[in-house]
Order: sequence, then structure tokens, then C-alpha cells
Amino acid sequence: MTAARESGDSAGHSAPAAGWMVVETLSRTGDTRDVAVVVRDGLPKDWTSLQRALRPKRVADAARILVGRVVADGRGRTETVPVRDGGVDLRLVPVCGPSGGVHGVLVHVGPAGSAPSTPPPRAAAYEWSAVDRVFRFTPVMSMFLREADRGRLIGTAPGLFEAIDDAESGMYLLTALIDARDGDRWDGTVAARTDAGPLPLRNIVRTARVEVDGEIDVVSRGLAVELRPDQLSSQGPSVEALALRSLTRSNPTSIALVDVTAVRVVRWLTEPVEGVQWKGEADRRDTPHPDDVQRLVDQYRVMDSWVDNSTLIPDVRLRRRGGGWVVVDLRATRVPGQRFILVEFQPTGFSAEPDPVPVTDRGYPRPLY
Repeated sequence: MTAARESGDSAGHSAPAAGWMVVETLSRTGDTRDVAVVVRDGLPKDWTSLQRALRPKRVADAARILVGRVVADGRGRTETVPVRDGGVDLRLVPVCGPSGGVHGVLVHVGPAGSAPSTPPPRAAAYEWSAVDRVFRFTPVMSMFLREADRGRLIGTAPGLFEAIDDAESGMYLLTALIDARDGDRWDGTVAARTDAGPLPLRNIVRTARVEVDGEIDVVSRGLAVELRPDQLSSQGPSVEALALRSLTRSNPTSIALVDVTAVRVVRWLTEPVEGVQWKGEADRRDTPHPDDVQRLVDQYRVMDSWVDNSTLIPDVRLRRRGGGWVVVDLRATRVPGQRFILVEFQPTGFSAEPDPVPVTDRGYPRPLY
């Protein structure tokens, strides 16, 4: 029985326009009733339903049923839908995520018996964990990276800005992921940094609260899809970004943006502090010594009272690769109206104190909603 007959639509209609579209299937429930077309022929679409994106209804209904099958078994397929002018071939290719789920389906619509005139759009899937504060990729993501960065299956928030050509669009994506709550969705375009130059990627994200082995996490499932080259934004960096970059060129310290809700670096504006084992590189332990984590949290909680929106936090111990601690003085500067603070790291020495934190520790807790 064909998918078209299962849809119950027996009326004949003309064939739809041929071409590729990308259907997001990011819901963790497997329910495909609200799946949306997010890219078509290299152009972004605004979460368009299959019923609106495809005509006639018979073809749209068949596509929805076939997408459901691909989500269920992770296998591609081709089926023919009869219409008034003959038939329509629907070719479906899954885009699977790092946990095995289908994040999206590449769908080609064309005359029955004819091969697509263009290759399928390039797309890759990823996940973001609110607890671990790391990205998880599949090997397919390597096609959007420089050769030196390929093969990575885990990425940190600061590492995102090594892979993104436009730091401002990267901040939009990262802020959306950090702030995401159960049921949220987001879409936007970022420019990937490749050996051939910047590449526009449409990012589509859905977020869900999940429980794995008794632990609660808020996981965002993402889909990155290559757009046409003319979709690359020509907008330059913001005045604020230029100011920060000029600051880093004349300042000998390391400077980063820190998310105060999790006491976590999200973006380096200079080279990072050398020799430090940052959270997410090897395990989930916080980078600062546990006593210093509490000092930092206490200071951030009273940031409204900082004189001139700034405070100095001396002798902070950061976990050192190979053992021991890198000792730094921190100067934190609050940017009014922003959820991030600017932190300057000035290394002052080393400490051989023993590390009291087991490698199984999960770090400072972040409230989950």
C-alpha cells in the first residue's frame, strides 16, 4: 500500500515543483504531526508545515507519513505518489544525531522515474547539554569545519567561536542554547569558518527536559543546514564587539565572557590562559578550586553593588593540566543590562595543592526549569 493511499486522499492533482527541502524532526517524542520545512532549495523557510510547503494535499500527506517512517527506523526511502499528471517521486534521506535520533529529513520532490538534478543539501546534526555545557556532534559535522578542526565529536562553548566566522551570530546561537527551556525552539543563520571561506549555515533547534539514569538535563537538539552563498550576511561586527577586540589588543591578560548563571566561560576574546584544563575538556569538574568557586559565586551574587561595575578577585586557583593549579587574579566587569560579564585573567603563579575533587564530580549546579 502506498503512502498516498494511507493518507485517504483519492483526488487527482497536478505534480508539485521539483526540488529539495529540509524537514526538521527535532521533537524527542517522535510525533511528526508538527514537523516543519526549514530550508528549501538553499533558502531558509520560517517553520513551514508540509501541508503549506507541498501541493497537492495528496503529496503533502504522503510526505508526512514517509517522514514518520524515516524517524521511526532511521532509514531512507523512495516512494511514488500518483497524481493527475502521472506520478511524483519522494526521496527521503535521514540526518541522524549523536544519540541516534533523526534530527531532520532531506526530501526531494520530482517527477516519477527521474533522478534529482542536484545533490541533496548538506546537513549535520548536533546536541547541546545544559548540564555538561558541551556540544556533541556526529562525524558528518566535519564537512562544515576547517581541516584542522575535523574529527571532533565534543565541543565546548568557547570552542564554538573557533568554528564560527561571525562571532556575533555565534553569540546569538549560544545565548539561545544557554537560555533555552523545555519546549523552546530557535532558528538563525551563522557563518561557519571553513578553509574555503565563510559558509552560511541555518541552525534549527528544539529543546526538551530529559531524564537519563535518574539525572535531569535540558538538551537542545540541533540541525545545521548549508544555505546558498548569497545567504551569507554581510553585516559587520557590532560596535561593542569592535570595542572588546581593541581592548584585547592592548591588554596583556586573557579576557573572556563569562555566564554568571553557571560561572562558566562562554567565549574567549583573547587566547585562553595557558595550561588550564577547562571544564568539558576531560571531565565535568569545574575549572576553579571548589573553595574559589564559592568565592566567585558570592561575588557574582552581589554584582549590583560593585563599585564602577567592577571587582577584583585575587588568588583564584584554576585546575592545571597534569596536576596542580594555575593561580590568577581576576577582574570582573559587569556590562549593565547583559547576562554576561567581562573577566580578565592575570596569571600570578602556580600551586601544588592536592586536588580535592573526584573526576566523577559534575561541577557547580545550574538551575533547570
